[in-house]
Amino acid sequence: MAEEHNLNIYQRVKQKKEDYQRYNFERVQEEALSTFFDLAQEYTSVEILYQICVAVPKIFFDVESNLYILDPKTNKMERVCSSENGIISAKHESEIIVSEDVYETENSWVFSIHGNRALKPWLHIYGQTTVLGMFEIYPKDKIDNKYHFFFGKFTNRIGYNLHQKLLMKQNFEHIKFINQLVSDIEHNVISPNLYYKLSIRRLMKFLKTYNGILDSIRDAAMFCQSREDPACKILKNIHNEISDNNEKLGEELGTLNKHYEHTSLFLETLLRRDHFEQGTYVLRRQLCNFRTEILDPLLERYRPIFAKKNIAINENLGDIPDEEISLIVDKGLIAQVFDNIFGNAAKYTQEVENETGNRVKFIATNRRILKDYFGEGVHGVRFSVFTTGEPIGDSEVKNLFDEGFRSSTVGSEHGTGHGLHFVRNVVEIHGGEVGCIPQRYGNEFYFTLPMKEPAQWVSAQV
Repeated sequence: MAEEHNLNIYQRVKQKKEDYQRYNFERVQEEALSTFFDLAQEYTSVEILYQICVAVPKIFFDVESNLYILDPKTNKMERVCSSENGIISAKHESEIIVSEDVYETENSWVFSIHGNRALKPWLHIYGQTTVLGMFEIYPKDKIDNKYHFFFGKFTNRIGYNLHQKLLMKQNFEHIKFINQLVSDIEHNVISPNLYYKLSIRRLMKFLKTYNGILDSIRDAAMFCQSREDPACKILKNIHNEISDNNEKLGEELGTLNKHYEHTSLFLETLLRRDHFEQGTYVLRRQLCNFRTEILDPLLERYRPIFAKKNIAINENLGDIPDEEISLIVDKGLIAQVFDNIFGNAAKYTQEVENETGNRVKFIATNRRILKDYFGEGVHGVRFSVFTTGEPIGDSEVKNLFDEGFRSSTVGSEHGTGHGLHFVRNVVEIHGGEVGCIPQRYGNEFYFTLPMKEPAQWVSAQV
C-alpha cells in the first residue's frame, strides 16, 4: 500500500511538472504565484489572506480586484475585501451571483472560487456547493487570453488556501466551544454528581435508623405475643410488612449505589478536562485490583443481561492470586475497556453445537501471566473473554479494532464499530496490546498489559 501511495505521488509530481511546462507562465506570473504561496503560509488569519488575494494582482499586474465570500446563511455573495478599499466590514447586498464557472460583466471578469473537494465534508458551514466565493478582476481590457488563463489558476490557489484557513478558523472555534463545554460539564455535571453520593449515604443512614425503629416494634410485638389483644396482632402484621419492605428498600438502595459508582466512574473518566485540552486520553494511574474493583462489579451488572439472553458465564480467572498482580492503570478507562468487551459479548454471543452435540451459549473469562512479554523482566498479564459463535474470518481479524469496522458475523445487531477501536486506544496508551483469536466454537478477544511501568513512565512521574 505504501509503495502504491509513493507511486501515485511521483506520478502526480511528474504530471504537475508537465502541466507547468504547458502553462508556460511568464516570469512575473510565476513570481506572483510564489509570493501568494509564501504569504498565505506565513499568515494564519483569514482576513490577512483576503488582503493577500487582492494585493498580489494589484502589485504584479496593476489590476484592481474584489473578493466576495458566500454567506452560508443567506446563500448570497458578500464583498469582504477590495484592492481599492481593503477589508470591508459593512455588509451589503452584492450584484455578484454565485456561479460554478467564470463569467464576465461590462467591465470585469468574475472567477468562481472552489474549495478542496476532498476537504468539503469537514467544512460544515457550506452546503452542497464547492463554491466558497467569487473573485472579480477589472478593468477587463487589461486581461487578454493568456492572463485570463493565469487568473483562473490563481483563483484556484485562492480557493484551496481559503478552504484551509476557514477549516482552521472553524477548528479553533470548535476547540474553544469544547473547552467551554468541558467547563460547563465540570461545573454542572461532575460537581453536582457528588451530591448524589451524599444523598445515598443519608438514605443509608435513614434506613439504618428505620431498622432501629423496626426492632422496637418487633420487641413490642414480642412483649404482647401471649395476649389475644387485636392491637398486638395488628402490631405484628405491621412489623412483618415493614420488615419485608425494608429488605426490598435495602436491595434497591444497594443497586442504586452500585449504579451510581459505575456511572460516576465513567463520567469522571470520560469527561476529564485533560482529555479535551490535550486531544488524547490522559491517564491517571493508580494501583488497581482487577477482580474486586473492575471485574466483579461489571460482571454483577451484566449478569441479568446475560441471563436474559441465556448466556452462561464461565468465570475462570486462572491460577494467579490477586495479590501477585501489580498493575498501575487508569481504573476508569480500563473499566470501560471491559465494559465494551462485555457489551459486545452480550450482543454477539451465539449458540453453537459442541463436540458432544449439545447446544451451548456462553462466555468465558480468563487471565494469565506472559513471562518477559514486554522485554526482559517485564511480564505481561493477558485478560481474555471468549464468546461462542461464528469464528471471525482471518481476513477480518486484522481490521476488527479499526474505527468503524464491523465484522460480517455481527448479523442484524446494531453497532457503530467504535467500541473495539476505543479498547485498542486505551490499551495501547497503557503500553499494551489487543487482539482476537478465532477458535472452533467462537472467538477470544484479549488485551495484554505490562505488569510493571516502563522506565520512561516512572521517570516522567518522579
